[in-house]
Amino acid sequence: MAKRSLALLLLCVGALLAVPVLAQADTTNIVEPNHEPPTAADGWQAGTCISDAPTKCSPETPELFFKQAGGHPPVGFTQYLVRHSEAASPFGTLMPIEEPIPNRKMKTLKVDLPPGLTVNPNATPRCPLEAFEAEVEVGGEMKHVPQCPENTIVGEDEVTLVVNTENAVPAPPPAPPGTFLPKGFVIPPNPGLGTKIPVYNIEPKNGEPALFGFVVGFEHLLFLETEVAWQSDFHESFTIHEPEPEPPFTPLKNRLVNFGRDAGNVGADKSGNGTFITNPTTCFDPNQFPHLYSTWLRAESWGEPNPTFPTGSTPVEAKVEDSSGTLIQQEGCDTVPFDPSIEMSAGTAQVDSPSPATVDVKLPFDPAKEGGEGQSQSHVRKAEVTLPKYMGLNPSGAQGLVACSDAQFKKGVRVYDNECPSGSIVGTATVESPPLERPLTGNVYVGTQNSRDPQSGEEFRILVEAKEKEEGIAARLIGHVKADPNTGQLTAVLDEQETLEITGSQKDLPSGLPQVPFTSVKLHFDGSKAVLTSPPVCSSESTSKLEPWARPGTNAEPKSTVTLTSDPTGGSCPKTMADRKFAPSYKASTNSTKAGAYSPFQVHITRRDGEQELKVVDVTLPKGLTGNLSGVAYCPENVIAAAAAKSGVQEIADPSCPDSSFLGTAETVSGTGDHPLKLAGNVYLAGPYKGAPLSLVTTTPAVAGPFDLGVVVVRVALNVNPETAQINGVSDVIPDVFGGVKLDLRSIDLNIYRKKFMLNPTNCAAQATTGAINGGGADPTNPATFSSYAVNDPFQATGCRKLGFKPKLKVKLFGPTKRAKNPRLKAVLTAHKGQANVARTALTMPHSLFLDQSHIGTVCTRPQLAEHQCPKASVYGKGWAKSPLLDKPLKGKVFLVSSNHKLPDLLVDLRGQVEVYLRGVIGSKHGGLKTVFNRVPDVPVSKFVLSMRGGKKSLLVNSTNTCAKPQRAVLNIKGQNGRKVKNNKFRLNIASCKKHKHHK
Repeated sequence: MAKRSLALLLLCVGALLAVPVLAQADTTNIVEPNHEPPTAADGWQAGTCISDAPTKCSPETPELFFKQAGGHPPVGFTQYLVRHSEAASPFGTLMPIEEPIPNRKMKTLKVDLPPGLTVNPNATPRCPLEAFEAEVEVGGEMKHVPQCPENTIVGEDEVTLVVNTENAVPAPPPAPPGTFLPKGFVIPPNPGLGTKIPVYNIEPKNGEPALFGFVVGFEHLLFLETEVAWQSDFHESFTIHEPEPEPPFTPLKNRLVNFGRDAGNVGADKSGNGTFITNPTTCFDPNQFPHLYSTWLRAESWGEPNPTFPTGSTPVEAKVEDSSGTLIQQEGCDTVPFDPSIEMSAGTAQVDSPSPATVDVKLPFDPAKEGGEGQSQSHVRKAEVTLPKYMGLNPSGAQGLVACSDAQFKKGVRVYDNECPSGSIVGTATVESPPLERPLTGNVYVGTQNSRDPQSGEEFRILVEAKEKEEGIAARLIGHVKADPNTGQLTAVLDEQETLEITGSQKDLPSGLPQVPFTSVKLHFDGSKAVLTSPPVCSSESTSKLEPWARPGTNAEPKSTVTLTSDPTGGSCPKTMADRKFAPSYKASTNSTKAGAYSPFQVHITRRDGEQELKVVDVTLPKGLTGNLSGVAYCPENVIAAAAAKSGVQEIADPSCPDSSFLGTAETVSGTGDHPLKLAGNVYLAGPYKGAPLSLVTTTPAVAGPFDLGVVVVRVALNVNPETAQINGVSDVIPDVFGGVKLDLRSIDLNIYRKKFMLNPTNCAAQATTGAINGGGADPTNPATFSSYAVNDPFQATGCRKLGFKPKLKVKLFGPTKRAKNPRLKAVLTAHKGQANVARTALTMPHSLFLDQSHIGTVCTRPQLAEHQCPKASVYGKGWAKSPLLDKPLKGKVFLVSSNHKLPDLLVDLRGQVEVYLRGVIGSKHGGLKTVFNRVPDVPVSKFVLSMRGGKKSLLVNSTNTCAKPQRAVLNIKGQNGRKVKNNKFRLNIASCKKHKHHK
């Protein structure tokens, strides 16, 4: 991976050897300029070619350039020519003098290869370093003569040496080729052309991806010290440190030729596999990206050394172009193979459990198919890997987790070790690449959160590092993890825009991942960190979209099946979502069961790993278990809406709802595994919601580890049964995914502990909190598929008989007292604080008062009553009730309504914060009118007033003069605790009779 352009590096090595670099002078002052249009005499040239002999490959022979994308060129070359002037030679034609300009003697060279041009050092055998550095006796002196096998030769360096006139010596008689000159330099066999020196593939030193070398004049060991630009676009480069020139010879021109396909096939032992050099796997228009396929040279001279080299040295560019200046375009991208695969493992056999998952993206590498005249697999430009549906992030894994910042990660900084805290490690990474001797290994870190949009890829980021100190590479990539806000399904995206450091211009590179070869990129997530949860069913599929550099805009879409076998609750795994178990536990209780007493109230709901999601809670409390709304404010609607948009940290620091609406706390436990995450929230009283007169609102800041997902706001509509005043709570659909995280709620605990809020019943009958909890069913995102599980938690108040019961009822008649006339009636019921509530009231009027059936006209139907659309003609009076549980009295009209009895029922519709019906059954007993309120709600009422109309809307008619004698009624009142108040001598107060007596 790091060695992708080592071949070109070798090619450039020769060129670099001879290139004089200007430390504080630009490289352009050291090498001859390039011409426009280019020529074979340009100062800096590079390219891959079909051949280089007998005709040299150059801009003047464009037909020799190798253009096949992903192909393996037979030849690669680099060449430089030092700035020089011609001079008379004391050696005559044997050694012509082309004198380098002063201070242009090369000290250090650095060559940067095009991104995507790769060299595979493993394509040939390597020579041990000690064999390359071996010394043997030559002409009576010990000289460096490499003892490397021939099959380690990968190219040759052709050096043209010239004599510096300042140090010239008298010309000796013409000497045959091979005669040694001063300081060991050899007269070129072909005068004026240069000496060809073998280039060897050498076992690299620690910290280098590859090493190549050759020996000049049996004395100087020159190495191509390679690097990979892992801090930017991963292009390859090499540096050569040249010896200080020794008069009278100076390198003038250097041409490094790489054997390409035939590297390693020199001599009898032909061991090369034909993949030593690989062209980039792209076919971009070079006019759009004119520098993409260029090779760059930086140089430093002995005369003007640069202490910060290569900084401060302007690069010289060698474009791949013909003699007219037309850029050469690569071809054959349509035939570049691209056959990736993925392997996904959950790392566990259990569904819905902590998942030490492994994802392995693979590309085949088969030299038998790809070497020689074949094409290598395309590099990957963009990778998207999507985990199975409903497999997602595990809240349990956030505990103790910290984030690694971009600054700590050191991406873009050429340092081997990052500064990420150990608490940010969530897994490991392993990269295998054909050019590398060893795999790159490292950690996967959690990156800082940059957004609260789960689909942005900036809420969840993974920082992937894979390195190998002996290879000298520390690759760092930033992955963006997109999470489906409804299902929590995760898609990891690797797609980067890098800057080519040699040009410093981002526009010079198309966007995408580094153009490097690999056979495997494996990410494994640490099971102890439990950051992922396995899929919920036996078999599911991981998918991917892998875009090749060879064909941008297209995708290979390999898939991988994830297979599980068991359920964490026992038994085999569910085959479908609907097959999942669902048996949640529900408990509702008060701290004290004392009748009529205030007590904190708790709700505890649990489910097990592997079971369906908790989606909706719909329960009805026992009769009489109610709340005291007096003095409790509502959390305003605009505040609730704003809370959902806040960050969790903001909500913790400054809760949205006012303290005056606070009722208690809510705690959720979420995540799979043995150490689920606990999050604390608050419970507030709120106003009407979804047709209910009241609601609860829970606000839970979703802050854990390095993540702040916002505030989970869930409302519970509090319906009040108007007949019984029982509270029916219906929750919103509880999110099983929030902020892209799969919550896996294990339990929900509500603790309502506001002082004197929850009030126990005054009846001690065996009751229960009943209802149902909906599970996620076949599709947690679709309420139509939810399952239902009935819940029933017994409840029974205690000590009811100890409660007193002494209510008082006063009934007063107004209006005419004569026979056949219709009076109006007012009844006032009063009760004492702390006593049992009324359960039943029966009042039988004396024979002197009958039901006037002729006045029973329009009756309100059940649908009309439910819609609050009763006709005016059905109104026969009004009533109001004052309760210590409410700030204001309930008020309403009295209707005649449809019933299952012979006569219409009398119904008092009391409205206010809540709506309560008092339903009276009208009948007769022993000839007298009897009205029975059989089902009075078990709620405290300090005073109730009923006013019935007289005249044409009166339901009463006098059968005699009611002032003729005292009129007595029969009253029976029963308390919720069973106690009774009986009064068979209940005397009616007839106001008009008193008035008449007064006037007498």
